[in-house]
Amino acid sequence: MKNTYLFKLLRIALSLCMMGFSSFVKAAPDPNYHIYLCFGQSNMEGNATVPANEKTGVDERFRMFYTANKCNTCGHTTGSEYTAIPPLARCFHWNNSGFGPVDYFGRTLVKELDPSIKVGVVVVALGGTSIEGFQKSKYQSYFSSAADWLQGYAKEYGGNPYGRLIEVAKEAQKVGVIKGILVHQGETNSGNPNWPNDLKGVYQDILTDLGLKGADVPLLVGEVRYTGPCSGHNNVIRKVPSVIPNSYVVSAEGCEAAGDQYHFTVAGYTLLGKRYAEKMLEILNKNGGATPLASIGVETFINKESEPGEIEIVVNNEIENTKSFDIYVDDKKVASNENKFVLDNMTRGEHTVWAVAYDSNNKEYTSQKKSVNIFMPQTPFNGVPFKIPGVIEAEEFDNGGEGNAYHDNDEENRNGDTRKEGVDMSATAIGYTQTGEWLEYTVDVEIEDEYIVTSKVASGTDGSAFTFYLDNTFIVPGDDGTPGGFVNVPNTGDWDTYTMVETKLNKLSKGIHILKVEITGDWVDIDNFTFKCADPTSSTSISAENGIIPDDEYNVYDVAGRFVKKINVSQNSYKNSLNNGFYILRNSKGKNYTLLKR
Repeated sequence: MKNTYLFKLLRIALSLCMMGFSSFVKAAPDPNYHIYLCFGQSNMEGNATVPANEKTGVDERFRMFYTANKCNTCGHTTGSEYTAIPPLARCFHWNNSGFGPVDYFGRTLVKELDPSIKVGVVVVALGGTSIEGFQKSKYQSYFSSAADWLQGYAKEYGGNPYGRLIEVAKEAQKVGVIKGILVHQGETNSGNPNWPNDLKGVYQDILTDLGLKGADVPLLVGEVRYTGPCSGHNNVIRKVPSVIPNSYVVSAEGCEAAGDQYHFTVAGYTLLGKRYAEKMLEILNKNGGATPLASIGVETFINKESEPGEIEIVVNNEIENTKSFDIYVDDKKVASNENKFVLDNMTRGEHTVWAVAYDSNNKEYTSQKKSVNIFMPQTPFNGVPFKIPGVIEAEEFDNGGEGNAYHDNDEENRNGDTRKEGVDMSATAIGYTQTGEWLEYTVDVEIEDEYIVTSKVASGTDGSAFTFYLDNTFIVPGDDGTPGGFVNVPNTGDWDTYTMVETKLNKLSKGIHILKVEITGDWVDIDNFTFKCADPTSSTSISAENGIIPDDEYNVYDVAGRFVKKINVSQNSYKNSLNNGFYILRNSKGKNYTLLKR
């Protein structure tokens, strides 16, 4: 009896121990539960009134982690998880606001991603706050002197919005994996050139406090409205990728503006949210994190020699147990089960290419859609080639389009709409350049000679560079004199402060050529290029007979070959245009006159 009793006690003790042990066993975070941190001011929180129809039909796979203080109105508790029915930041707002870009960011993701993937958002946003409201070293002093209403917003996040973001993010990390960070903030800091660096500090603090790596967690930064007093801040926002690695700008162009000066309508927030999602899907697909969408890669190549147009379509299908797949162009099936397919006689304009695969259970997998443009043949922008010697305006690259007259890493013109092209450009310069991008210019070299090119450039970062080709042959000599050198651009402090960089080139042969400018180091803005002969005296000179130079326009060089000025000669008027000295005068046809003026 005694032994049996002790045995029973031992069994009970062991059971209690097992129960206690099991209570400490935590399930590993689900890699298919994608978490996104979202912070900013009123446009991130959502300033539009939530439409009744947007509160129904939300997919259960789209989740929110409530971040504000406990709300008795809706029963939400700080750090708890709910279906993402708006509002997503605070459950109560005085005018039933709270519909913002995060709503259709999440809805678009769960629609496009595989059904096995869930999406969760952690939103901390408060209207009117400066970036200082999220800076660990400044938030206390910032909120202590802020308006009463802003202090009230901050109190809903325990007085420390950044701290609440980290607190709830850690709860989310217990069940999922943080895949990205979204920010929409800047109206309060409009025009502050240091804003990208301030944002970088917040981003790095988030990564550190949550044990994340920047290479794994992209930062998506939304533009502010294109109308209103803060629109100029978009020029600051567009500099973020040059300051923060793995960061991307989400365009607000065309997003419908509300009746005030700062916010968007429901339609505007919907479009902006979809654009956040499209950028994130692009990143996920690139990194293989959007399965099964990432399992079908579609690449397109334009044959620039064909007319009207020819594209080669390459499908990389990695879907397991694939039974078949189809290739579509402009909603028409053009091929089946062909990994490489050439489609000719394409009309000019934009076309859409994608693939659909089917597994052995007839489950359908659709790739991301790829846009391809068939453009006109390559021609000079101004109808005639640029003259060399002479000046080439960087923004006046040839007509012909992507892959033909230029290559840009994305299809968006982030600096305006001067030309309907994918190059990031304004009316006077190109910008937002990235390694591998290039532009081509049809040129007419009138004098065979070695040249010096003076580039008018600006950069707010170190390491910016580019190089030149003539007919795809390097013309910048390297350190050893052989072709293969670069034009290294100094850090001028910002992208509005231009400087002149002089570079010696190899000999250029006379005639019509294609000049290519290729970016070899990110983030240089380029205004123009001025080409001049390295030694203007090297070409045959004709002395002015009887001191008379024919009427014409001339470039004037000194005895060392340095450009002096441009003059118009009419009835020997050079006598009043130049000081005493020895000069070489060259007209537009490359004919030289030597002149000794005393």
